[in-house]
Amino acid sequence: MDCLDSVIAQEYNSWEAIVVNDGSTDNTSFLAKEYCNKDSRIQLIEKRNGGLSSARNEGIRQSKGTRFIFLDADDFLYPKALQEISKSIHVTDEITLLQYGYSYITEDKKHVLHSVQPKKYSKLIPSIFSEVPGPCHTICIHRHLIINVGLFDESLKSLEDWDFWIRAAKMGAQQKTIDVPLVYYRYVNNSMSRNAFAMYDAFKTVALRAHQQDERIQLSAPQNINYVFDTKPVLEKALIRMMGVAIMQSKVDEAITLFSQESTRQINTFEPHEFEEMCSYLSFRYWYTPVDIKNVFDVIYPSFNLFFDKIQYTPAQKNKALFFIFKRHLFHRSIMRYGKLIGTLNNFLLRKKQSV
Repeated sequence: MDCLDSVIAQEYNSWEAIVVNDGSTDNTSFLAKEYCNKDSRIQLIEKRNGGLSSARNEGIRQSKGTRFIFLDADDFLYPKALQEISKSIHVTDEITLLQYGYSYITEDKKHVLHSVQPKKYSKLIPSIFSEVPGPCHTICIHRHLIINVGLFDESLKSLEDWDFWIRAAKMGAQQKTIDVPLVYYRYVNNSMSRNAFAMYDAFKTVALRAHQQDERIQLSAPQNINYVFDTKPVLEKALIRMMGVAIMQSKVDEAITLFSQESTRQINTFEPHEFEEMCSYLSFRYWYTPVDIKNVFDVIYPSFNLFFDKIQYTPAQKNKALFFIFKRHLFHRSIMRYGKLIGTLNNFLLRKKQSV
């Protein structure tokens, strides 16, 4: 409802909204039909469950528009978002990815946790081979580009958007940015249900073929070639992130096994600061309410403590690694406990202690 309400409220009126009900068992159809009855620009498509990529692809096939934004059910637009986007569309060609900022917002929509401006790339290649340029709903793309790079890969269970943007870059797409947040990303504490191992498999699939010529691109494209690119550090960073998700779910042994199977380095040779990636948006990076902070230190922290014991980190190494992983939460807790002035001083001392 928040998603569709935010679209209807836009001052820019020339839009269509395709709601794809991908075999859901909740009341999506009932709610969507109510919106269709209220606004003829909204269309409902019912289909058997096929996954996120399948749903997006069906929406593309059924649409009439020339520019696309992909909103998941929990996403919603800032006021005047489409108006701002439309201003840039008039000076953006068919093979440019129009990218704008976004804000993490709490599930109840009461607090914006963090706003992110689009990272600017002078060239998408080779940077896009190592990182996702942004969430799927922060990029507006032209139909011409979609037709020629192919639809979303339905065999991928995640990272399908990254795979999609890589193909766009190989078609010669460049980036144009709008340096303000225009869409909200509802931050739901659902990391406990994420499958870290499936996510890593998908990441690995995309990363290993990212720098290779892609036969799915239907037109001749000078940038669709084989590139010399080292994927090892990219996979290593992703592996650490996914381990962070698994460890917070108390899957410590499984995380260690995954690492031993996938990494070319011994785990106890990692420097403490390299484990900071375990605290990411995929795990608990933005869990900053008092209740969240308590949960982080009471429930999650012990699993990471156990992890470093099991990999036989020395006490000094373990303390440093735990500091890098939990420093944001330590700093927030300090401010909550002692107030801004004393808490800031305490945080300064914490940093200094870890730098020794």
